[in-house]
Amino acid sequence: MSVSPKLQQLLTDNGVSFTALDIFNQEFGKGRMMSRRYDADQVDSFLDKVVKDYERLYKLLGDMEVEVEAFRESISNKAEMSVEHLHVRLRKIEHFLQNKR
Repeated sequence: MSVSPKLQQLLTDNGVSFTALDIFNQEFGKGRMMSRRYDADQVDSFLDKVVKDYERLYKLLGDMEVEVEAFRESISNKAEMSVEHLHVRLRKIEHFLQNKR
């Protein structure tokens, strides 16, 4: 799954060091760990679930990034409209005051 550079930077800045691809490509040695071996199929199954969770997380964050950008644009447009509206009202007031003289 592809992640936007902006989102990737946000994740990195907040300590998310693995991508789904990093997890998918992780390989483990064949050594023993305190004389206990892990079932390779169980590890693979677990990592598959983690990869899917990461992919869902990236999709969710990407969707939220799009929504935030749309919200920012909407706020910006409303602010511009408000300023324009104030200019129109100011011109009307000026016109009214000039006609009162």
